[in-house]
Amino acid sequence: MMAMAFGYRVRLASALTALTLVVGAADAKADPPPPGENAPTAASPGPAPAQAGEEASTRFKRGLQLFDEGDYALAVVEFERAYQLAPNYRALYNIGLVNVQLARYADATRTFEQYLRDGGAEIAPPRKAEVAKALAELKLRTATVDISTNAPGAEVSLDGKPLDAGSFHGPTLIDAGEHTFRATASGFQPGYRTVTLAGGDAASVRLELVAVSTFRPEAPREHGRTLFVPGFVATGVLTAGAIVSGAIMLSAQSRLTSLKNTAGSTETQRASAANEVNTAATVADVCTGLALVSGGVSLYLSLHVDHSLRPSVGNVVPQGVVLSGNF
Repeated sequence: MMAMAFGYRVRLASALTALTLVVGAADAKADPPPPGENAPTAASPGPAPAQAGEEASTRFKRGLQLFDEGDYALAVVEFERAYQLAPNYRALYNIGLVNVQLARYADATRTFEQYLRDGGAEIAPPRKAEVAKALAELKLRTATVDISTNAPGAEVSLDGKPLDAGSFHGPTLIDAGEHTFRATASGFQPGYRTVTLAGGDAASVRLELVAVSTFRPEAPREHGRTLFVPGFVATGVLTAGAIVSGAIMLSAQSRLTSLKNTAGSTETQRASAANEVNTAATVADVCTGLALVSGGVSLYLSLHVDHSLRPSVGNVVPQGVVLSGNF
């Protein structure tokens, strides 16, 4: 690789020197035009605006200077801007060489291929052979990936840089090495995948995104009002007990009164009758109190509306457990 880069650096220096003043010229030669020649014109039909041609020439010269200083990243920016202002296939050769210096092998490959397509028969056979050899060497430093996802409209990035949507319609050329793919889509958890590709590999990268479930608590469900039958049965039994106890108390009370008015009654008889009155009164009071409590509870349970909600539910997602419901 070092030998290849050094060889490109030598060729780049000579090639860029030769093309300093003719980038974008439709009839450019390998040698610079003589002093005082008009500014370069665009390769497309008709002359480019003089201002654009002058800026293209200025930026190309700046790119040469930056390259000589070893600042390849900025040099390629200037070369590409010059190409945008005055497109000409000859500039693509220089851009491709600088991309090699930057180890952007996939970009260099695409640029050299476009150079051969755009230049066609105008490219000299020796230069065409040189570029073909460079492409063969670059093939050992690039790989292709076929990217797909299960989420419609997903956006995919490669090592943090967004990929063009066209990458999903066929193999995409990338530099060999380790890369991380990330896909995002509305309603899905982001998907990641890291792969390591060797030169010449052809791989398929499938990014499976997990849908995020959206929970909506169920509205309160009201149930029909029904009588609390057990409570009312107990209330009836207690009420009956209170009535019976009351009747027994009244009977014992009448007998006690009669004994008190009878001359022959004994103290034991009167005490027994009084005790019966007290016992019946106590039972009647207890039954009455319990009947009132039971009746009140039964009435409340019969009139009460059940506002209970569905139990809380959960869903497992890659980041943890999502719970929903009422707590």
